[in-house]
Amino acid sequence: MIGQRVQACGWLVCAAAQWALAASVAVAAVDADEEQQRYAREAVDRVVDSHDHTLLIGGAKLMIKQAAIRSARKLLAEWGREAGLDGRWWDSAPEYRAAKADLLSVADAAIAQRVAAGLWVKEAWSEYTTREFNGEEADVIATHFQSEGGRKQRMLMDWYLGEMVLFNYTFTDRFEYELQESERELLALQREAQRRIPREDVEFSSRYPDSFRFIACSPQGRYCPGVKYWKMLAIPLMGEIFRYMDRVSADIDAQMRSRRPQVQEHIQAFKARAP
Repeated sequence: MIGQRVQACGWLVCAAAQWALAASVAVAAVDADEEQQRYAREAVDRVVDSHDHTLLIGGAKLMIKQAAIRSARKLLAEWGREAGLDGRWWDSAPEYRAAKADLLSVADAAIAQRVAAGLWVKEAWSEYTTREFNGEEADVIATHFQSEGGRKQRMLMDWYLGEMVLFNYTFTDRFEYELQESERELLALQREAQRRIPREDVEFSSRYPDSFRFIACSPQGRYCPGVKYWKMLAIPLMGEIFRYMDRVSADIDAQMRSRRPQVQEHIQAFKARAP
């Protein structure tokens, strides 16, 4: 009987030890996985933070403001016709200008809240970088951008991404260089762009051979994610940037339409003054 009890206790001790070992292994695995995820997040954050988003944000502010101006003019013309107003219902009329300013205040508020701070750019950038690159690859990219040659390449990337905003909206007939009421956003973008104009460096490949290999290599290379990274920026990321801008513009248009009662007051004032 005593021997059986000792044997039972031995089995219990052994089982407990095995359970404790399995638990410790599971905890260690969870800790290692969490550490790997933290490392990947930090690497992605370093990649995103290394970029200058100024031109992207400035271009978005300009294009969204211009879309809002066109929406405001369209709505004012539509509501004016329905009210029986003639061609005098235009910029020369103070009531028209007041109504337009009322509508554009909606756009200015939305741009300030949803565009100017740039959080939306960082969120999209982080999402696509996390989707396309593991922690090791993101670390390679972030470390590369800290070098002198990598910094020059990163500045070129930021410049061309900003230009892509102008190209997209120009070639789809949604950018007007001289559109009134968007002068402030255009001048602000021009000032920022002037400070960032790239300078040609014909000796880049010889002076920065490691940086040159960052983009002059196979996208499948384990330590050569440069080409893959640029393709990710230029295609899926910029697609998301454009979709976000269009969503903001659509929301602004909807908010403007909801302000028809306020605009109607300006229409009534115009009709009373100019019967």
